Amino acid sequence: MLAGMDVSGDPESGNHKFMAIVIGTNESIKALDRRLGPEQVHMSRIISRSAKYAIINKVDFDGINRMGLCICLEKNRTFSSLRDRLKCENNPVTNKKMYRTYHALMWNLIRDRVEQFLRQHNFEVHRLAFQCDDDCKFFVRDQGWGCASPGSAHGLADVLAWANRRGIEPKGAVRLDISKPLEERMFKLFK
Repeated sequence: MLAGMDVSGDPESGNHKFMAIVIGTNESIKALDRRLGPEQVHMSRIISRSAKYAIINKVDFDGINRMGLCICLEKNRTFSSLRDRLKCENNPVTNKKMYRTYHALMWNLIRDRVEQFLRQHNFEVHRLAFQCDDDCKFFVRDQGWGCASPGSAHGLADVLAWANRRGIEPKGAVRLDISKPLEERMFKLFK
């Protein structure tokens, strides 16, 4: 199995507004990556808007051999609100504790979808190693997974995160908005 993860956002709401997770068989991920072009895709390096949309139109998460999750997090908004509240209540919670709690809650909200896909391929979740860059490594490590250098699965996650940020759902991708349940659970835990 190849797995990739990336986050996207905007300057106003922060870089962790959306997360994309891509998991699939080696053959399936590599075949889709080749379909997108000869070089590894990174949307920020593509200048032409029409070229970006052409890439998105080629993406297909068939659900059988590869899955793509578009996850709306609003992480920066949640943390900002929570920090403001904790300051008012003079509650000294460490950032590390807040992030670990957030990551555990986030995983609990998406776990079933990921594990269901992996079961179809007789693959155990603890064996995952995500291709990701630095902005996802803490989440990946908090779940006990391995981190791998960015590659084809990370490139597909980058495309998915970019599309999700613009309200586009590539074929076969599943969109999950877990921002409200995450925020509610964080506020409940850090009263």
